[in-house]
Amino acid sequence: MMDENEFRDRFAEVRETDRVGAPSFAQIYGRARARRSSRATPRVRPLLIDALVAAVIGAVMVWHSQSSSPSTVTETIATWRAPTDILLRTPGSELLGTMPALHKSLLDKMIPTPSNKGT
Repeated sequence: MMDENEFRDRFAEVRETDRVGAPSFAQIYGRARARRSSRATPRVRPLLIDALVAAVIGAVMVWHSQSSSPSTVTETIATWRAPTDILLRTPGSELLGTMPALHKSLLDKMIPTPSNKGT
């Protein structure tokens, strides 16, 4: 089993090895500045492409809104019927639109009574 001092010594060796192999701050900073300056010019190209696409989309929208007359669109929307409206018409739906007579019965028609005979 290793004691605490031996752990410290081994970690110190590892840190020293890492320090020797690591680049200096000036090297890292120089590489970052070189990358930044080389990336500055290509950033303009995507912005120009985005602006061009936005202009084309805007032109198409303006052209499309001028080419279609609003009256024809309104007329077709006003006369449009849903294809499923036929499902709303069920057999016997005409009975739902009338009010039944409360003083009459179906039995009155089937059973002869003096009032039905006309006497």
